[in-house]
Amino acid sequence: MQNPKAKMDEIKTKFMDLLNKQTNRQVKIPAMGFSDYFIQTVTAAESLKSDNLEKTQSSENDAEIINAQKSDQEILESIEHIYFQVESDTDMYELKKVLGNGVNYDLINSTIAQLRKQHKVLSKKVRQNILEQRSACNEEFVAINETQKELEEALWTCRKARSYLNYARTNLTTTSLEILASYRKREILKELLNSLQAVKKLKSTDVEVQKLLSECNYSGAISLLLRCKNFAVEFMEYNCVQSLNKKLQETLLLTEYQLDTVLNEMILNFDMQKYAKLQEAYKLLNKSLMAMDQLHIHFISAIHSSVNSVIRGYNDPNVDENLKYLYEQLCENVEADKYIPCLISLCKTFWTILASYYQMVMWHQNYKLYSVDTAESPDLYIQEKLKKGKSRIWNDILTKICTFLQSSKLKTLKYDQFIQVLSIIQRLKKVGLEFCGEHSDKLIEIMQIQSEEFFQRYHIACLEEICLFLDNESWTVVDSFGNILQLPEFRSVRHTLRRHKSPPVVLLINSPSVDHSPISNNNCDELVSVHSQDAVSSIYGSYGYFLRFSEKSSPFDGGLDVAMLEEDILSGIVDEASCYFSEESDDEHKSLQSKECEDLTGCNSVTVNNTTLNVFRCIGRYLQMCKLLHCISPKIVMSMVELMDFYAFAVHEIFAKDSVVQMENFYSPKLEEKLDYVRHHVLPNIKIWPLNFSSLINNELANPDTLYGLSQRIVAVESGHCMVQQFQILHTYLNHLLPAQERSMLKNYFDYLNFMMDVGKPVYTCVTSRVIDLTAILTMMAKVKWDVNHVSFQHNNYIDIMNRNIQNFAMRLEEIGKEITVPAEPVWNSMTHVATHLLVEGFSNVKKCSAGGRALMQLDFTNFMSILELISNQKYPECRAYVDLFIKAYYFSNEQFEEWIMEQKNLQTQQYTNKQLTNLIVCACISDKRTRQKLLNLVGNDHHLNTSSTSTAT
Repeated sequence: MQNPKAKMDEIKTKFMDLLNKQTNRQVKIPAMGFSDYFIQTVTAAESLKSDNLEKTQSSENDAEIINAQKSDQEILESIEHIYFQVESDTDMYELKKVLGNGVNYDLINSTIAQLRKQHKVLSKKVRQNILEQRSACNEEFVAINETQKELEEALWTCRKARSYLNYARTNLTTTSLEILASYRKREILKELLNSLQAVKKLKSTDVEVQKLLSECNYSGAISLLLRCKNFAVEFMEYNCVQSLNKKLQETLLLTEYQLDTVLNEMILNFDMQKYAKLQEAYKLLNKSLMAMDQLHIHFISAIHSSVNSVIRGYNDPNVDENLKYLYEQLCENVEADKYIPCLISLCKTFWTILASYYQMVMWHQNYKLYSVDTAESPDLYIQEKLKKGKSRIWNDILTKICTFLQSSKLKTLKYDQFIQVLSIIQRLKKVGLEFCGEHSDKLIEIMQIQSEEFFQRYHIACLEEICLFLDNESWTVVDSFGNILQLPEFRSVRHTLRRHKSPPVVLLINSPSVDHSPISNNNCDELVSVHSQDAVSSIYGSYGYFLRFSEKSSPFDGGLDVAMLEEDILSGIVDEASCYFSEESDDEHKSLQSKECEDLTGCNSVTVNNTTLNVFRCIGRYLQMCKLLHCISPKIVMSMVELMDFYAFAVHEIFAKDSVVQMENFYSPKLEEKLDYVRHHVLPNIKIWPLNFSSLINNELANPDTLYGLSQRIVAVESGHCMVQQFQILHTYLNHLLPAQERSMLKNYFDYLNFMMDVGKPVYTCVTSRVIDLTAILTMMAKVKWDVNHVSFQHNNYIDIMNRNIQNFAMRLEEIGKEITVPAEPVWNSMTHVATHLLVEGFSNVKKCSAGGRALMQLDFTNFMSILELISNQKYPECRAYVDLFIKAYYFSNEQFEEWIMEQKNLQTQQYTNKQLTNLIVCACISDKRTRQKLLNLVGNDHHLNTSSTSTAT
């Protein structure tokens, strides 16, 4: 119950609030003369008289009320502001006001009258406001009464509750209280026991975590740590739990460090199950993305650390390991004999890193850590991160490999060793293409530079090697050789040449202008399908390295030593880029060798010597370099051509310089161009040229008993001719190796395949020009009387001598044919050429000749040619026409003679010399000086009388 005084104060407060709710808010009530007593007395009295007062006031006239209201309003507004302030001292204010200038009774009386009037008006206004708020006041008193009633009910309820409590307190026994106390104590003890067990579990967490980590159950260890950490939060009020929580945090950090260590181990020793557990653990830690970033850092670090470790293993062991060397210095310190093993070890290490990364990529493609498939899924971020990381890792590896390849030791390697390097780089390039789709342009550029330098040196070495073979050549046939495909250097192209078979060589020689370019200019990658191999091809060709090998094996294991390199450096691998296939076994090859030789060459026998055999081996090694170095294949193919051209040049220099006749007309423009190219572009690079062939020239080539070394000459020329035939087997395949814009060079070369036959003309002429004693025959012909009137039926004696010489030459050829195969056609063509030009030279030296003498010339020539054609078993229409035309020119009219002279002068290669034409004109026009002078002017030689008669036939 509330205190009655407090209740009364509350009523007074509400009443004051009611008074403040005035109709006219601008009217202010001063505090003077208005106290709590006035409110209590006036309110009661006014409530009894209000009805009567309203009735009496309403009867007054309205005019007086309006005037009174206006005056009351003015009086109210004249009340000073101080009377409306709560804590103001109005008494002292008025006293000071009226007594400020002394005592003025009038002022005092007027002030009192004014204050009374103001008080009266104000009281009247208050009563009016009270009357206006009467209904609200009544409602408030009703509410007060209801409140008082509720307070009384509440007081009764409290008293009743207290009585019930007293009753309960009186009736409860001590036993019941003891039961309650015991129950509470038991609950407290149970809670304490649970707390102790939790603390014990927290204390043993470290041991359990280490056990789980040793079992590679990383997700279980992380899960246990996270549960214990959350559990420890509930018991943080205990000091021991606080220390255990710190220890748990440290254990969690150590566990994350151990997870990072295991993650680093995955780079060089990938384990799919262990990696899956690692990813699950990082998922529990909500650090999968952070782990992926850390993984790439580990990969980059592994590349740098492992490559330094590998190269240090191949450095000089006596070098102080405490010295800090740059990577470039470590590469330079690798010894030359350890260069290739070091490169293989580097590639194996890089393969292990790449294979681990590849398997991680495949794992994330097959397994998802999160089930959310949205654009912001962590799995998508991880896959994108792995995809971008491929290029970065491969570029780091390329940087290391390129730096290693720029070492000066690479320049000291031999051919087989350099081919091994090329094979390793070729496989490494394919690994990069399969790994991240990059073509490794930087690696190709480095190898192109290194290969061009190496190949230039190696090509010069091959030329000098050929020089050594030439210097020690016996010029005999190698009987064991059948086809270039039986050489080990060509083993890797046997299958390819069966696929890209060139037409038979014989047909190509007869039709040199046939274009054998590929059907398409596309790369060999498009022409060869890995699925179109026959039964003897590798079954692994259609699979990538990452499917055929794992991180425990690599494409660089085995098969890269010298023995394997000589057989097939890509054994079991399809090399689509160069159309190379691995080969069948030796037994299978032997069963097909004879058929392949016949199909590819169109012939069953070949003539080669040791030098051309070495040229074949050089070409085979060049092909291996073409296979691995497509970028410089035009230069390599051009070098193959230089080898054969150099051999032709050497044969010409050895065997075509001892002729007794002039041979300018034997050289076609193309042959002269080829010889000049070798003389000006190849010979300056050969330090050991010229060679000393004096022993051969003085002994064999000058010996009439050996027919001036005809057998050696035949072997030299025919070996070169066979070399060109065998090289033609590679025509179609070489087109595949060359870019489309470079194939014209090869086509131009094959358009002139008979250059060895052209070289053979001056070579054989050096022999055939000595078979007949040219000077003696010319002397005998000069003694013959050619201005006879009657035609004789008997040829002259010099024809018999020439016939006997031809018969002796044929017998010598039969003897030589027992040892080697004699090319009858070019040899007899050379013999016929010398003989017919000898006859023309002799006929041109005649000073006087009649028609009978011309008939005698025709008789001698016919007899000689019949015997020559009978012995050689060949026909020589061109040589016949050459002599016949010269003899018949005597019968030409002046106009015909002049026209014939003009035709001879306009020929690109003049058939007859100016001397021969001059002598013919002088003899035919001996009686017509004017015509003779005119014709001589056409020939361009009017000094016919001083012309020497010692010139021999050309």
